Amino acid sequence: MDILLATKNVNKHKEISKIFNDSGNFHKAIYKEDLIEVIEDKNTILENAQKKAFEIYNHYQIPVISDDSGLFVNSLNGMPGLRSKRYAGENASDIENIEKLLTNLSEKKDRSAHFQTVLSFYDGKTEITTEGILEGVITQKPRGINGFGYDSIFEYDSKTLAELTSVEKNNISHRKIAANKMIGILNEKI
Repeated sequence: MDILLATKNVNKHKEISKIFNDSGNFHKAIYKEDLIEVIEDKNTILENAQKKAFEIYNHYQIPVISDDSGLFVNSLNGMPGLRSKRYAGENASDIENIEKLLTNLSEKKDRSAHFQTVLSFYDGKTEITTEGILEGVITQKPRGINGFGYDSIFEYDSKTLAELTSVEKNNISHRKIAANKMIGILNEKI
């Protein structure tokens, strides 16, 4: 079954579709370049993912998987959280978001954090949500050249996500955890 992956983020699409394709299942994540805009105005990443799945399904009338993700830093009361992509402003770059986060953590001893992803599937009648969490710590400065977003400052098992190859990252990522759960449920139910 073709499933529209509801993201405009090419990096997220590559990451999630590779997980789907590598799983050997019969579901294929497809990309739509001119995807409609959905305003993420809910209070949790779960609610944002569900809203995107419903609105995009209603527009295109094909099965949808939407994603919402965030970086949650314990000593910053969960920030940037829902605002991870817009932490330094509405059109902030990854570098600007990283700089703001490192500045806000400069006086903090606790640098523990986690990435959280929620995937929401909707096909007009069935709704499925899955979650993936990856625990780590925020480094003092960026390291590595791979990945995107906060990958260069999120350390897991002594390496930042940006120091891992895409294969290594996909083996442990929060998106992989959520996608594997989703694939398992889809294979059972759909």
